[in-house]
Amino acid sequence: DKKFNTELIEFEYKHMKKLFRMIIFSGVAIFLTTLWNSGFIIKADPMVYLKAALIIAAVYYLIVPVSKLILLPLNILTLGFVSVIFYAAIFYFLLNRFQLISIGEWVFPGMRLFGITLTEMKISGLSNIFISSFSISTIINLLETII
Repeated sequence: DKKFNTELIEFEYKHMKKLFRMIIFSGVAIFLTTLWNSGFIIKADPMVYLKAALIIAAVYYLIVPVSKLILLPLNILTLGFVSVIFYAAIFYFLLNRFQLISIGEWVFPGMRLFGITLTEMKISGLSNIFISSFSISTIINLLETII
């Protein structure tokens, strides 16, 4: 009985720790995305950041694992393209539903990186949804790998 209680507490601690890390990682991902993406706009209010981080953490903690299982056959056929569309749609719906983040069009000013020149280009609002979703997902996955 004591062993069961100890295992249960360890299980709960492990999942609470993972959820807390996911919330922190989501907040960092939102902040970093706003730094480089002018079309990704969030109010400079800590409560707005916290709410958005909670929503993104919930999506990545609850919805993404289930969707990976459900969408597996389609992902195999489309080489993961269905997941990209699904995650972007979920991301856009949830954040616009709660009106925490505004995603619109913007002009990428261009840059030179490692001898490669990227020219100025206009990014549409729809494209920016995919770019923002990809950015946040990549940052969260990178942080999970590092930490």
